[in-house]
Amino acid sequence: MKPFEFRPAQGPWSTGETWLFFCAVPDLARDTALAELFQGCREAMAGFPIAPVPDETLRVTLAQVGDAPAAQIDQEQRAALLEAVRSRLSTVEPFSITAGSPLAYATGALCDLEDEPLQHLIGLIRSAVRELRGAEADTFHPGVTHLTLGYAHAEASTDDLARRLRRVRPSHARMQIDAVHLLEVGTDPQARAFRLKPVGVVPLSGA
Repeated sequence: MKPFEFRPAQGPWSTGETWLFFCAVPDLARDTALAELFQGCREAMAGFPIAPVPDETLRVTLAQVGDAPAAQIDQEQRAALLEAVRSRLSTVEPFSITAGSPLAYATGALCDLEDEPLQHLIGLIRSAVRELRGAEADTFHPGVTHLTLGYAHAEASTDDLARRLRRVRPSHARMQIDAVHLLEVGTDPQARAFRLKPVGVVPLSGA
């Protein structure tokens, strides 16, 4: 395991600018088993050089608006993004996915997620972003969906962390997805964390 770079030499975080992302945000007051799973993971990460992600910044990244930094996207454009996504998701009903197992990763720890339902949601959001702002705005390709639990700030044994995380119980929990959040996201290298600013919410149909 090696340190996660909050200010890398290249990429969207290299200049310290903030960017707009569409995300799913867990409701830990409602999904109490999920909260228990995440707390167990934090206890397992104790003693490792990992900065746990606090409850208020836990998120599943679904899509990025990557053609311009957030400072260049005004309120009218943000409203248009929310409306474009709202239109695409108008018939998508709330659903739940399985979160787990927790996994040691090259730069920290993450929670694996049931992929297929989220990929459908991701496809709809990305198509809305492309239609509104062009293909150059669709720059984030999430691959297998996950939720990051902690970011490493020094080297450590990934195998040792994997053994600790494997003992976390419950190892799986349900996560309800009933809305998509547009967030302005930036990095705080000193705190080894991301900072989120809510921009808007698109509820799924019937939520």
